[in-house]
Amino acid sequence: MSTRPAHRSLLRGLVDDAAVFPPGDAPVPRAWAEHLALRAGRYGDLLGPLLIGAPGATSLVDAADADPPVDDLETGEATGTEPVRVGVVARAGTPVEDLLDAVATLDRSPHLAVASVELPHDGAGRWRQALGLGLPVAVEVPRDPAAQAAALGDLAAATADGHPRVLAKLRTQSTPAAPVPSPRELADFLEGVRRHDLPFKLTGGLHHAVAGEADRPGGGREFQHGVLNVLLASHYLDDHRLPLPSLEAVLASEDADGLAALALGLEGGDVAALRSRFVSFGCCCVTDPLDELARLGVLPA
Repeated sequence: MSTRPAHRSLLRGLVDDAAVFPPGDAPVPRAWAEHLALRAGRYGDLLGPLLIGAPGATSLVDAADADPPVDDLETGEATGTEPVRVGVVARAGTPVEDLLDAVATLDRSPHLAVASVELPHDGAGRWRQALGLGLPVAVEVPRDPAAQAAALGDLAAATADGHPRVLAKLRTQSTPAAPVPSPRELADFLEGVRRHDLPFKLTGGLHHAVAGEADRPGGGREFQHGVLNVLLASHYLDDHRLPLPSLEAVLASEDADGLAALALGLEGGDVAALRSRFVSFGCCCVTDPLDELARLGVLPA
């Protein structure tokens, strides 16, 4: 087994900062301050955009004005600082117009750069209004198999119409309405995105490096998916075209050492290919899965 850390590009930009969303529910000013600290820390290159709900756009602009990003945390020098990348999320029930207004609000801040938008799929096609922004658009698909298949076909049609930056998004956390998707359910989704040649992102629930039973927010225990499992399933999805039962087994595996060894064996071309498919996942506590990956040796200690 190789003892070198995996290609850092395996995890670069992988974890979107979802601190303001459940179960973290951080106030916007605190989420902003913590995101700036993360951006300047040892996981900075592994960090994706700061995610903000459409209703929180004005609060984020105010927080950025009050505490602008700086190049040097000791001197406070801000000259030439790169704007902070932001992903705008319209949750279920949010009108698309509110999403567009939120993007316009954030665009007026010199400290922020809107990097992506996210919204649910709807049968009426209103989600397509977001394509006019010229940004990557992550569209959350339903969990019902028939509705999901129809939604993935709709997303693929949008890419065929000349909008290549469309991602399929699946919620991988439990909600009051449904438990965590099973490994088979996630495998079905992955097979669907492969069939339609779509990149994807996941949202919620990936707090650990490896799949297994974990504490559920609010009490109790539940199965939760693992970051390494999804990374490797994404690799095997295209590289070996594993059948669904084998993909399901990769997603359900709790063999931390075995999964880490497989990740360490990925070459640069493998990493680039799987990350072109698995773009990112949202996590309300970014450091949790990354710390576990470091303990497994997948990241430098």
